[in-house]
Amino acid sequence: MRFALSTAAVVALISLLAGAASARQDADDHYCAKSGAIRFRAADGTRLAGHRFGRGTTAVVFAHEVLGGACRWIPYARQLARLGYLTIAFDFRGYGSSQRRRGTAGLRLPSDVIAAAKKSRALGATKVVLVGASMGGTAVLVAAARADPAIDGVIALSAPQAFGRMDGIVAARRLQTPILYVAGDKDDGFADDARMLYEATTSSDKRLEILDTSAHGILLASQPAARSLIESFIASR
Repeated sequence: MRFALSTAAVVALISLLAGAASARQDADDHYCAKSGAIRFRAADGTRLAGHRFGRGTTAVVFAHEVLGGACRWIPYARQLARLGYLTIAFDFRGYGSSQRRRGTAGLRLPSDVIAAAKKSRALGATKVVLVGASMGGTAVLVAAARADPAIDGVIALSAPQAFGRMDGIVAARRLQTPILYVAGDKDDGFADDARMLYEATTSSDKRLEILDTSAHGILLASQPAARSLIESFIASR
């Protein structure tokens, strides 16, 4: 069964997992791909790293889950780039080549999403769609509720209603951005989270899709039904 973690426990978990990721991937800009490495900073000065692919006036920004990093999004980011989108897959603070922060500074994940959206606009995008998996799904929801200029669309895959200091329900009540929630009905309670987030969302342009699968997060995004939903949503922005 799922259980709630305290902020202190989440800080410790992220620190442990991110440290392991950094040890595996070292500081090489090209650990995920041989081209397209980018660097940018969050509003608090945190140094972030990622990869960009393709060109286009619509950008798709991918936010990863806690057990992973930007590398897991690279194949799909490349695929969407071939469809004519500018895509960015980045590492949250503490992961991969992004700067590691101590204590609660390590939990400012929505700021990293907003920074990636800003970077996509600097690269020529006029519209930005955020796609987040699990932890990243909550982060893109919270980021979209805060972002200025406004985000053009959000896709939350297997997003928990809360993670660390991120409260998805509070963000959903403020959200005016079009959003698509997707979860698997056999994914240990995440379908219930998706339903609660959907009900709390004040945006008039919201959609909930519960799929017949136990796949979670980025694995959910590999399902043909989920990809069809994702790509139709992006194309409609």
